[in-house]
Amino acid sequence: MRRPRIWLIAALVVGIALTTVYVADWVRQPRPTAASGDASATTTQAPGSALMPGAIASASASSSTSASTSASASASASGSKPASAGASAGNSTEAAASPRIGGAWPGPGNTGVPSGTQLTTYTGPCTITKAGTVIDAKTINCDLNVKAANVTVKRSKINGGVLVDTDLSDSRGWFLTLADSEVDAGLRQNAAVSYGNMTIVRSNIHGGQTSVQCGEHALSCTVQDSWLHGQRIPSDGNWHLGGFLSNGGRNIRIKHNTIVCDAPVTSVGEGCTGDLNLFGDFAVISDVIADSNFLGANTASSYCLYAGDTTSKPYPRANNVHIINNVFQIGTNRKCGGYGPVSGFNTNGTGNVWSNNTWEDGTPVKPEN
Repeated sequence: MRRPRIWLIAALVVGIALTTVYVADWVRQPRPTAASGDASATTTQAPGSALMPGAIASASASSSTSASTSASASASASGSKPASAGASAGNSTEAAASPRIGGAWPGPGNTGVPSGTQLTTYTGPCTITKAGTVIDAKTINCDLNVKAANVTVKRSKINGGVLVDTDLSDSRGWFLTLADSEVDAGLRQNAAVSYGNMTIVRSNIHGGQTSVQCGEHALSCTVQDSWLHGQRIPSDGNWHLGGFLSNGGRNIRIKHNTIVCDAPVTSVGEGCTGDLNLFGDFAVISDVIADSNFLGANTASSYCLYAGDTTSKPYPRANNVHIINNVFQIGTNRKCGGYGPVSGFNTNGTGNVWSNNTWEDGTPVKPEN
């Protein structure tokens, strides 16, 4: 009668021993680091401190992939958070899961004319009408007006503005690629580079009322890996300035740029509207992807981002606007802009996506409802 009790006691002792071994082994396991998703190990920047373009790097490929594939991942060292956490209900899972584009933020060290390039003075026409024209390693001392297909300007310094006038009826076949170049548009009440049918990569664009503007008649507009900054205004001017502007349009891709409107307020109280400005003035804002940009702080701006929905505009409702993976500089007032980081994003708009947008310290930036 006692044998069953002896076996029961023996089984209990063995069970306790195995449990002790398992717990001891679990305690010895290494804990996650920042790269694998531990928010407590995230490197932060002091609030309000300057974060110079080119001085910090975005997420590495490995940490971005980890953040996008694990729904339980916390903020990584790059400031990434779970992609699904920022997506509005009903929006695309694919878009919400897109990882942040890596690499140092664009700035003086990685945009513009590459170091060592020997420039010679450009003596060709300032209005380009020959398809396939390539301008390479030139100093261009005039406003460049592109009226031809497949025009390329690379490794060049332009002391003037650049125009592809998509308001003209015969502009559908015109297209400009601007690469590894600097545009100094000086003091002027129009954009440094406008109005579309163009791809801009690794370029340093400053001067003008707005760095880059894409119009409602443009077929496409891409700005990537570029530095938009240094807008100009008279000391008594009443202009509205910005880093990127569209007053209506489609097929707009703004990827991995440093964008800041950094002009001070004038004596009449005017100046920067925001860094990235989308307004439905002349057409609906549609099919826009703003991905992995660094939006610089300026308390003289209203908001760092205007995202396309403005009830006072003729075309008040934007659609298919994807604001993903962007980093907002905190600034001295901890708001990026004078009033806040973002205005005019409609979380209920058709196809709109807000995902993985953070402050520079990695905490989430929430869209305006």
